[in-house]
Amino acid sequence: MPAIARRTFPMVLASLRTGTNPGREDLALLRDRAAQRAREGVPLTLLLHVWQHGFQEFFEESGCIANAGESKALAWIGLAVMRLQEIFLAEIVAAYLAEQETLTEERSGAVPLIARLLLLGQDPRADAERLNITLAGSYDVLAVRLGSSADSGLDAEAREVAERRRLHRMLALLRTGGGPATLSLLDRGGGYVFVPRSGEDPRSAERLGRFVAGLESAAGSTITAAVVEDIAISGVTTAAQQADEILDLVRALSRGPGLYRLFDVFMAHQLSRPGPGLDHLIAAAKPVLSHDELRTTLQTYFECDLDRQRTARRLSVHPNTVNNRLNRIAEISPHSPFTLAGITALSAALTVARLRAGGPPDPSSHAQG
Repeated sequence: MPAIARRTFPMVLASLRTGTNPGREDLALLRDRAAQRAREGVPLTLLLHVWQHGFQEFFEESGCIANAGESKALAWIGLAVMRLQEIFLAEIVAAYLAEQETLTEERSGAVPLIARLLLLGQDPRADAERLNITLAGSYDVLAVRLGSSADSGLDAEAREVAERRRLHRMLALLRTGGGPATLSLLDRGGGYVFVPRSGEDPRSAERLGRFVAGLESAAGSTITAAVVEDIAISGVTTAAQQADEILDLVRALSRGPGLYRLFDVFMAHQLSRPGPGLDHLIAAAKPVLSHDELRTTLQTYFECDLDRQRTARRLSVHPNTVNNRLNRIAEISPHSPFTLAGITALSAALTVARLRAGGPPDPSSHAQG
């Protein structure tokens, strides 16, 4: 109580001085405390009584220090405090009830059950109706992987508690009030989220970008996600497998966190398919791929958009050294780094080599996990 009072009373005083109401960020402490009390099982009536008592003490203290001629000022303060009390208690009740709903969903396991049925290709409609979960006609299917958070430096027990809280914050964000439910099957490392889709959405990319940014904020860590959009219920299994494949490609290509779609890695996706053509491509480029110095130079050359000066600076060598290495590649490989056909072939060979070295898991295994 004293700690909360020290944070809250200055907020009340500032509001009285300026005649304005606290902003949403100012009230974050109240929401966090209310959610914490809900998790601890503190009755809402007791929580409201404590806060009402705090406002009562504040007004009584104001009356004790008021002069005889300050009755009008004291009356004004009383009305202002009543207005603030209404705002505070509304925030507390909303946060408390929202946290209770999240806890109820977690304990019942209803949402993960429906998400798992979708992932396994089973018809979830009967179970969804029984569990009072509204399904959408189609979903944006996201595969999600969480990065490390600031909690990674804690000991094992404390880290486990922090990871549970992180997961809980994410699930609270995903809980929707009314309408089709956002379905999720998440653990401490990531998982799947199925976001309801409502017809044509011209701002889908922007909406999903904000959605992933919100997840990152709740998780307190970076997120790498892949999405396959506007998928009917019957296609969720295949879409989830494709989203997993995209994430595997993103990892193999050493891409950073963010939201990815198939067109972001379409070339690598095609090159990841086995076949005699790829085997021949790798065999032809083997003299270059097996030479670490030449391979690194070529990879950097492509990453620098064929700019030899930038390549030299990146490698900390003289530009003539880059030229000599590129000439050497042209001598030992059937593909020249100075022609369009050669650049295309060598770039494809480097991509295939990186994908094979990354060893993405069999995508068919994800949906069964």
